[in-house]
This record gives sequence, C-alpha cells and structure tokens, in this order.
Amino acid sequence: MRRRLIDLWHSSLQRAVDFAFPAECPLCRIKEGQVAREPDAQGRRPEAGMCTGAFRHANGRATVFCEACREAMSRVSGPSCARCGAVVGPFSKTDGGCIHCRGRKLAFQSVICLGMYEGLLKRALPSAKWSFSCVTIQSLALQLWEEKADDIRRLQIDWIVPVPQHWQQRLTRHFNPAWIVAETLSRHLGDSPQKVPCDVHILRRSRATRPQKRVSVSQRVQNQQGTFRVRDAHLIQGRKVLIVDDVLTTGATCSEAARALRAAGAAACHVAVIGRVLDHSA
Repeated sequence: MRRRLIDLWHSSLQRAVDFAFPAECPLCRIKEGQVAREPDAQGRRPEAGMCTGAFRHANGRATVFCEACREAMSRVSGPSCARCGAVVGPFSKTDGGCIHCRGRKLAFQSVICLGMYEGLLKRALPSAKWSFSCVTIQSLALQLWEEKADDIRRLQIDWIVPVPQHWQQRLTRHFNPAWIVAETLSRHLGDSPQKVPCDVHILRRSRATRPQKRVSVSQRVQNQQGTFRVRDAHLIQGRKVLIVDDVLTTGATCSEAARALRAAGAAACHVAVIGRVLDHSA
C-alpha cells in the first residue's frame, strides 16, 4: 500500500512538472505533444500535427528525444556485420567479417550498436557525453536496450564491463558514458531469473592514452596496447563478458579490453556501443 502511494505521488508530480515545463527534444526542438515530419539532410523537420506520448519509450520510461528523432537515430540503412557492427551492402558476405574488419585481429566476437555514427546520432552522442547531466546518455542507453534487447539476450551474457576512464580523464569528465550505458543494460538484463552484474572495477586503465580521434588509424592499436589491467580475475573465469562503450571506430580500444579479459580467463567477449563510426576521421 505504501509503495502504491509513493508511485502515485511520483506520477502526479511528474505530470505537474511536464505540464509546467513541457519536454523539448534537444535535436529538433519539438515540444511534447508535437510531431515532426521526416528530417532533411541537415536534420531539420517542419512541425506537423499532434502526438501523445512522444517522449516515452515503449517501456514507459522518459526520454529526452522525440519519437521521430529516436526512429531516425536507430534506423539502419542495410544489413550489418555481426563481427564489427558496420553497415554493409545487401549482397556482402560477412562470414569472416566485412571490408571494415576482415583480416584484422579483434579479440571480441561480435558488436551490437544502436546505429551508425551519422546524422542525428552524430549530433546527439557528443553533447550527451560532455553534458553536466547523464540524462541524455541514459536516454540513448534505454533506446539501445529497446532496439537490441533480443540480440543482447541471445548472447547469454554473464558479466557486463564498461570501458573505464583513466583517473586523469575523470578530473575533466562529469561521468563515464560507458558506465551509464553498462548499468542501464545490466538493470534490464537483471529482470531475468539470472542476474547480470555490471562490474565497474574489474577492468582499469593502467596508463593514460591519447584520445583515439587524435591518433592516426594506423597507430590506434599501438596507442591502446597494454592499457588495461584486470582485477579479481576469478569473477570472470569461464564467463561470457559484454564490453560496453559509447562509440566504436576501429575497435582498437574494445579489442584491447577484450584481450585483457580473455587473458584473465573470460570465455568470450562481445561489445555493445551506442554508435558505430565508419568515418575514421570523426
């Protein structure tokens, strides 16, 4: 009874706040109750008609993005490579990888992503990472779960590990985006009978590295070599681990993390990210 009264109070308070301060999508500036048509090349869309519940996910949780922008960010323009998550042509063979990963030594087995790092997702993710609030990155994490829940469950993950930040990065960043995404996935996977913990301490950075976007593509693997160390390796012995990050470009960071985890005894490593970057200059 007490719990029901608390939920009723929270829902009433939320409705009052929504009435006084209508939600506005940070990408298209559409307010809650409005709906926009298909975006143009610049991501702009004219207002048209009315819509209810545009700022709610299918599971009822709030999101900062309108329904049209969520659909645009998760839209995939074709089949994707299971090994690296990149979009490929309709007739491409990806049994041994695609043109983006074929012939490369990657320590992880597969990649799941919300969408390609382009268009609205390219606008949303950087601002979410550098925001004072983690609400935006939580909205993207919820959307990743909403769109890819079946694929993630199919992996039968035992442990979730976010890519950690070095302590020097934590001095300039308000939060670790990978941690927020990992906790969101863990919370939803925890609804199943077998809990899937999110362990933010098992993997750590032993040294600071240059940001990958400031390193040439040919040097990104070398830039990450020997970066990660594993604590409490007995926790992942023989387990399937899901490595979580915000974006994946060449895969050098996640591959080095997977290499360290597998050397510590992990049976397999898979990757989940918000965006898959195909433009290596991004």
